[in-house]
Amino acid sequence: MRISACGLLLWMTMPPAIGDTGINDLQKSTPLTVNATVVKGCVLGSGNSDVTTFGTLNFGQISSLASNINIVSSAGAGSVLLRCNPGLSVTLALGVGNNVTGSISAGRKLKNTLTTETLLYQLYQDNNYSTLWGDGGNGGSAQVIAATGSTQEIKVYARLFSASTLPSSGTYNDTVLLTVTY
Repeated sequence: MRISACGLLLWMTMPPAIGDTGINDLQKSTPLTVNATVVKGCVLGSGNSDVTTFGTLNFGQISSLASNINIVSSAGAGSVLLRCNPGLSVTLALGVGNNVTGSISAGRKLKNTLTTETLLYQLYQDNNYSTLWGDGGNGGSAQVIAATGSTQEIKVYARLFSASTLPSSGTYNDTVLLTVTY
């Protein structure tokens, strides 16, 4: 009987389990952590996913090139539309195009789809048509913008250069690759 009494006394003097208040609680509160991590990034275009093209810069129908033809892009017709995290420094670089190798300092070329004939043109960052838009290593400089978090439209200024010889009829085109770095 003594042994049983000692066992009973030890059991009665043990503290309650850790985390248990010793009271039969009907309600307990414990914090729950909720978080999200936003990584830096950009969406090309004005929608929720990247576009595959910014449209076409079109010099229109011409019969001669007696003088330079200047045009300015617009949304859906050559302007770069993008939305990036606010505060990001975003670099926009333009390649040489499909019809030039090396430097663009002498101009880019539109190529006739039926012949090998080309027309000389250039892309600029400014409305003075003075800052060549390139990638920093191809004869033109990349453009750097500060992202705002809203959709931003970056204009492209284009010049088709005059030619003393009347060009052959046909459609002339080029494709220039835009690289966005942030």
